[in-house]
Amino acid sequence: MSEQRTIVLVLKNGKGFGFRDVELITYHINDKWKSENHPRIICFWDKATEHYDLGNFELMPLRNELPGTWSRMILYSPEMEQYRPFLYVDLDTAIISSLENIFELVKDQSMLITLEDFYQKGKLATGLVWIPANSNKIKRIWRAWKRTRAKGNRMDVFLWKVMIPDTFWQDLTNTIHDFKPGKKKGLLTELPKNADLICFHGKPRIPKAEGIEWVNKYIKADRVKVTVIIPYKVDRGWLQDAINSVPNGVQLIVSQGGGGWPHNFNKVLDQAEGKYIKYLHEDDMLTENCIRDSIQAMEDQKVDFIHGDAIDLWHKSGKKIIRRPKITHPTIQDLIKKNTIHSATIMYRREVFEKIGTFDEALTRCEEYEFSLRCLHNGMKIGYCPFALAWYRRHPKQKSRGADKRKHMIERNMVNDKYK
Repeated sequence: MSEQRTIVLVLKNGKGFGFRDVELITYHINDKWKSENHPRIICFWDKATEHYDLGNFELMPLRNELPGTWSRMILYSPEMEQYRPFLYVDLDTAIISSLENIFELVKDQSMLITLEDFYQKGKLATGLVWIPANSNKIKRIWRAWKRTRAKGNRMDVFLWKVMIPDTFWQDLTNTIHDFKPGKKKGLLTELPKNADLICFHGKPRIPKAEGIEWVNKYIKADRVKVTVIIPYKVDRGWLQDAINSVPNGVQLIVSQGGGGWPHNFNKVLDQAEGKYIKYLHEDDMLTENCIRDSIQAMEDQKVDFIHGDAIDLWHKSGKKIIRRPKITHPTIQDLIKKNTIHSATIMYRREVFEKIGTFDEALTRCEEYEFSLRCLHNGMKIGYCPFALAWYRRHPKQKSRGADKRKHMIERNMVNDKYK
């Protein structure tokens, strides 16, 4: 199997499908992909007017006006030759294990491979198709389509007459399962141990099968990519602004307590469900792009924690200044010399806390500084995102402005001595 791996999706709005289905399947494709070279995922969408690269997948205009499943005839059109070979996957397919397992089944890339219909032996189904490059079979399918412009409810019936696959996926593996295995068995309530893919192919759609435990977990997985914890002791007047800056789709935990912010953060950490974790002080705000760009930078750079630019916002005057670190990828010695990490911009992978523990509650001024040093001391990789990730509010009640500088230096020196 070559290194070029392309996955194609098709979204025709209506009939129970929408953009949420694209986000769900692309999340699972990327999340379960094992190697560093992630696939190129292209979704042809009838609502896209131009090419959009969203990082984890791309959107392309679906220009045909064909209804329902017939819109998938684009897969066989000459305009798609530039993307071939590729793997087409129906949106109502649950990705249980890495699609790399499916790619590895394609020993001969010139073969045309489809599913065998789960209910009609010997008949093809098009929920999962390997489309080869420079294929005479694909060209014949397109010519037959241009001649007949077949109508009806099912595109598969037309393809039965004009397409002869070289093999079925089920002849190559037993890891592709039917969500509706039969009237006697009912729906697939337990995941088979060897499952790579579960094909829903019809009703109920994946979101409508939430009553089944494994489906619940599957749907929920992409909703909680990030947990934002707002730890605070007293609302100094901006808590609601901080809450409002956290976007939908992010798990938000607001933690009030009598201790310092490290204590209020640590005490709710076990409630965090996100793959990535970020704290936000109650007098600061996230920028609109913070979550998206932080995740993208972490994934692109393969790092354990990330920082970026911040915008200082003066409470009274409204003055704004962008703060960019002079050193973007500091070492321990760089930080001891001068801390260039703006704490409001940091995001961590949850594994960081599992490996090195939580914030030191004995500290009162250098909590996140000590944690950054501890991360680097334990071999964690730091990344940098070249965008503003947080609004840092400057006001008279700031802890940093009212702190005793002598005590601050004593604590900082104590931390530095620990990591020198």
